[in-house]
Amino acid sequence: MTHESILIIDDASKIPVTSVENNVKVLRNKTNLGKGGALNVGFNYASENGYSHVITMDSDLQHEPAKLNAFIDYDKHCELVCGQRIIDKQMPLHRQCSNKLTSWIISKLCGQPIYDSQCGYRRYFVQSVLSLQCSEDGFQFESEVLIKLSQKGVEIGHVIIPTIYGEESSSIRNIQDTFKFIKLILGSLWQKR
Repeated sequence: MTHESILIIDDASKIPVTSVENNVKVLRNKTNLGKGGALNVGFNYASENGYSHVITMDSDLQHEPAKLNAFIDYDKHCELVCGQRIIDKQMPLHRQCSNKLTSWIISKLCGQPIYDSQCGYRRYFVQSVLSLQCSEDGFQFESEVLIKLSQKGVEIGHVIIPTIYGEESSSIRNIQDTFKFIKLILGSLWQKR
């Protein structure tokens, strides 16, 4: 595969994902592993196939492929580059509030500004993320990576991306995922003691 290869992680979707494109590889999980679990499948595949970096995009069409070059061209030594959406009326009000609050909390825990902690459009240095011992397998995985890399002294980069929302439904379960986020925060605070 070339450096432009696309890897799709089908996390046990009801309708299996297929592709006939030459540069697209589909890995299908037999059971739903959660976002963190699916990302780890991708990171391990990348490591096993000699990739140094991966750029992640969610499948809900909220990540503009035209911004890929901004992630690719960002300082190659930066171990994690996060997308930074501009919080405006494009984003539903409850998402604006959630994003601002979680980004503020994560920034405090990381000791550096994290402008959009919930954005899944990111560039990872594969070995850096695989070296972490993460316990989260859902949406909280991305926050856990931010915290653990920051604790290692990694400076997080940011790329401004468009805010895109359509009619798609979110897989985030508000109450359950909020409790998991609180658990992650409390665990991080406990480790800092």
